[in-house]
Amino acid sequence: MTTSSTTAKTSSEQSQARMVGRPKSSEKRQQILHHAGELFLLQGYDRTSMDAVAKQSGVSKQTVYSHFQNKDVLYNAVIETKCEEYRIEKAAICIDSNPLSDILYSIASSFIQLLNDKRVIAMYSVVIGESKNNLHLAQLFYDAGPLHSVNLVKDLLIKHPESRLLECNAKELSTDFFNLLKGNYHMLSMLGLAYEQKPEDLEAYARRVVDKTLKIAELFK
Repeated sequence: MTTSSTTAKTSSEQSQARMVGRPKSSEKRQQILHHAGELFLLQGYDRTSMDAVAKQSGVSKQTVYSHFQNKDVLYNAVIETKCEEYRIEKAAICIDSNPLSDILYSIASSFIQLLNDKRVIAMYSVVIGESKNNLHLAQLFYDAGPLHSVNLVKDLLIKHPESRLLECNAKELSTDFFNLLKGNYHMLSMLGLAYEQKPEDLEAYARRVVDKTLKIAELFK
């Protein structure tokens, strides 16, 4: 075998090794996110250390830092991953292919499901409890969750050909949209009271909110 063919074979093997390694890295990231989320819920943000996350995840501390620069970045990723689980971001970027009402309904339905997720309700409770003594945590949660969602819909309302709102109006309407979606069930869940509703009732509520939002949008034109 010539030197050139040996070099080519070695290069090919290294490339294949890298390709095989990538899914493992992604799996480790998801593993870390899962266990970090559990710890944030059980212990709160302040009492959850990167060492504890590494131990719970069954990886080294160095591995945790290779995926997440610090605890703030990790916490943001946990919140964003939960939002992505309900496809809110994917629905908001389908601007050119779907009617505005369909996109808003998809976001509304996903957001209501998100707020009815018991783990999300628990996370809200933890943040509210800790934020009295840790405004930094409150800001992290707000930026990664509520503000991120508001900005997604704001951009949608600015760019979609059926709305084309000014940025100030789009931000106001996006904020109204999410506040309407919270409804009474969200307050009940925050207070630990019975909040469960039938899926069909939640879907109907989502459609009513979209209808109201579109009517308000007409006022800005």
